[in-house]
Order: sequence, then structure tokens, then C-alpha cells
Amino acid sequence: MERTPKQRLYWLLRLYKDKEIQAETFCDEFHLTYHYELNYDELTETERVLFKEIAAVAARFSPFEEDHKIYPGVYFTTEDVERVVRENSSELFS
Repeated sequence: MERTPKQRLYWLLRLYKDKEIQAETFCDEFHLTYHYELNYDELTETERVLFKEIAAVAARFSPFEEDHKIYPGVYFTTEDVERVVRENSSELFS
């Protein structure tokens, strides 16, 4: 099934929330879709704000502990991804 970029963002959120994909895959796909494929004019104001917050974390996610040690505060962890998805998706799916 072909999805629009906006539909793909929602689909990725559902997959991640349902633990069907890992944080690394979610972040890679969300980042690429949000930054390179999405037409921001198609979003509601709420979607603009919430997707932007998720995209900011997704773009700077690193699964490598070494990255977090060498560059503290630069990269986000799996826990950060889980938090931002949980906080923002509840409003997106309401």
C-alpha cells in the first residue's frame, strides 16, 4: 500500500508504539520522511508542532553508548525516543 509522507509518519508511530520496529529503524525512517518527503503545508498546526518535536529527537538519536559518553547532551537515547513518542502521539491519535 502506497502511503503519503504524512500517513507514513502516523504508520511509523503506530509501529513503534506497538513495538514492531526498534528505535533505530523508527528514527531513521521518521527523520527521512519528515525532513525530505513531507509537505509541511499538509499538516495541521498540532501536527506541525508535535511531528517537529519527534523529528528533532529522531534526527539526533544514537544507539551507541560511546556517542553519549564522548558527546554528552548531543545525542538522544532510546528512552528519549520512547518519551517523545509517548508524549506526542497521545495527542496525535486522540
